[in-house]
Amino acid sequence: MSKILRVGQFGRTFTRGMAEYIRTVEGRQHPVSNDTVKIFKLITYFVGIPLLGVSMVNCYIKVLEENHEPAPEFIQYPYMKIMNKAFPWKDGKHSLFHNPKKNYIPGIGYEEN
Repeated sequence: MSKILRVGQFGRTFTRGMAEYIRTVEGRQHPVSNDTVKIFKLITYFVGIPLLGVSMVNCYIKVLEENHEPAPEFIQYPYMKIMNKAFPWKDGKHSLFHNPKKNYIPGIGYEEN
């Protein structure tokens, strides 16, 4: 029954000083043992870093494979590539971050194969 906060006890939480509040919160924390720190270091070194390396190699291989694929055939759908107004640079059909191998231009097609 003593663990239930009464209205008076709850009100004291806002009236006591911040230093006393911090002291009570720090007293509730459990100290971290050296075994826990050692386990997390081992997990980082023997699981996390090798997984990072494997994922980097996987990404590199995927990029190499992707560069050898031809550009996909463009299918004209009525809701795609709607240009109501030309872009204010170059010929008006190239976007700001245009990739000549990946971006199709209406009326021209892919610039590079």
